Amino acid sequence: MNAGNIMNSGTVAEASAVMQESALRQVFSASDITAVPGSDAFWKQIKKQGTPLLTSRADNQCGITFLWRDPQGAENCSPYKAVFIDVYSHTPHPTRQLTSLVRLSGTDVWYWQTQLPADWLGSYVLLPAKNTQLPPAKSAQQSSSDFSAAVRGWWINLLQQSGQADVLNLRAPHVDGNGRELSALILPGAAVHAQLRDEKCLPAQGKLHHWRWHNALLGAERDVWCYRCGTGRDLPLVIFLDGQRWARSKGFFTQLDALTHNGEFPPAVYLFIDSVSSDVRSRELTCNSAFWLMLQQELLADAQRLEAFSTAAQKTIVAGQSFGGLAALYAALNWPQRFGNVLSQSGSFWWPDVNEEAGNGLLTRHVRSSAPVLSELNVELQIGCYEDSMLGVNHAMHDALNAAGAHVSFQQFRGGHDWLCWHSELLSGLKRLFSVI
Repeated sequence: MNAGNIMNSGTVAEASAVMQESALRQVFSASDITAVPGSDAFWKQIKKQGTPLLTSRADNQCGITFLWRDPQGAENCSPYKAVFIDVYSHTPHPTRQLTSLVRLSGTDVWYWQTQLPADWLGSYVLLPAKNTQLPPAKSAQQSSSDFSAAVRGWWINLLQQSGQADVLNLRAPHVDGNGRELSALILPGAAVHAQLRDEKCLPAQGKLHHWRWHNALLGAERDVWCYRCGTGRDLPLVIFLDGQRWARSKGFFTQLDALTHNGEFPPAVYLFIDSVSSDVRSRELTCNSAFWLMLQQELLADAQRLEAFSTAAQKTIVAGQSFGGLAALYAALNWPQRFGNVLSQSGSFWWPDVNEEAGNGLLTRHVRSSAPVLSELNVELQIGCYEDSMLGVNHAMHDALNAAGAHVSFQQFRGGHDWLCWHSELLSGLKRLFSVI
């Protein structure tokens, strides 16, 4: 396999994945998989059991065995030369090390085993690769940064070409911010919102509006959704950045309905704004005044003609993830008369310097200079315990907001930079913010 240094034996991130065949069979036995590996009967049992296979341990860890069935059969007749896996917040970044499943010789079975905390919640994606899709090799003249960029480009292309959810996972796939399907790994000890554990997808009961919004200044046409739960006038407004991720998420409107019906959420109007593309998102959600001015001057006016929501800052919540978390707080700091409540999940407060970890990002410096005039602002900051490079900048923002007089809470959840984790915490965070407005 001509795949460069990141594929060489000893550098592929297979940490405990290259099991002896006898150990793999022990996993099958513990999971009541009795058929011959690779046979139709074997895959029928796997499909019924669901993947990944779990084996309990006594150290608050869980053994995990991922499986993939080669649609072309065994290695002598299949074009697939590797099956990469990305387990969010667990496997190394692909520019550092690639993590690959291993073929069980003579079969269509690919497998990889690892260990995870028993309370794990996270996403993963599989990326089968044919001979022409293997990673680039590093040339003698190529710098480390150039090689890293080449691997990154290759990885993005492979995601687009063959990235796929695990078809053997019993849970329905969910999507990331780009609409790519991912699979969920929710271990028994995971702290998951009850709405995510209930996978029934009932028809939405609220009032839904959907339209295309074009603004010449912003230069991008996008989808917008407005959804009302309950009835009344002067209702609270919740604005979702990266709104396509939630509006197109199977069952999300139903979850809002259920939380409203049982009294955890008040009747409210929810506005979902599509971030269009990675390039547009990186431009509009990084402290962009033009985006927020156009949103206030045009989009909110359009939405209010459809639903009677409040224009008061204290009854408006802006929620966002990563760049969206940065943008949500930026809006509240610059237009406090319109945006009074912020839910920032894994906010990119390092911006504009991606290497900033000490808490001196542009928006944090702005907050420090604002002390102590933010007494009307309510902020919930959330960050995953596995987001090593993001923890410091979020702690620094919390301290700056607190010193500036804002009402700020800090929630560290068990998870990473992951839409699945954000989904669970989003519902909990909205409940807390609704309680103070």
